[in-house]
Amino acid sequence: MPALRRRDDVSRDPRGLAAGSTMDPDQDAPGAGERLRVRRSLDFIRSRPGLFLPDDEPPAFAIASLLLETALRQGVAPLTVRASADFRAIGADRDWLWRERDGERHVFDRLIALPGVANSFRGEILLSACAPFWAAVANGRVVYRSSARFDDARVLREAQGLGAFAVVVAEAAE
Repeated sequence: MPALRRRDDVSRDPRGLAAGSTMDPDQDAPGAGERLRVRRSLDFIRSRPGLFLPDDEPPAFAIASLLLETALRQGVAPLTVRASADFRAIGADRDWLWRERDGERHVFDRLIALPGVANSFRGEILLSACAPFWAAVANGRVVYRSSARFDDARVLREAQGLGAFAVVVAEAAE
């Protein structure tokens, strides 16, 4: 994880040092060598969504765009993308969200780089951190939803015709 220079994101011990920090006595400025670690990626993203989402787009659009890039970089094709007044949705013929083929299970609580792409991250964490509501649909069945804000029938209508697997992201919480 890259070193961060923000003091409000860390735990401190009684001496004023960040938990897990290191001090380099060869640095000129006091604290210049201090290495700070964020306690939890989700907390950091939620407290600073502007670092991860453009502020000139609705969150669901930005999240769906990053999920689309994540799927494309995994070689998932064909993909179907749909936008309605309330939702953005991405569909494919296979489940690409939970794990890559023959690969490790993806996580939704920390930043993971896109394979082979510098300064990037997979889109799944934005579902957990920023989406007002999201759901996954597999073979005509809702297999996950982030809350009970929308019923299964509504989610299934949004995913209809998108393929065997779809991710549905709400524009706003109802």
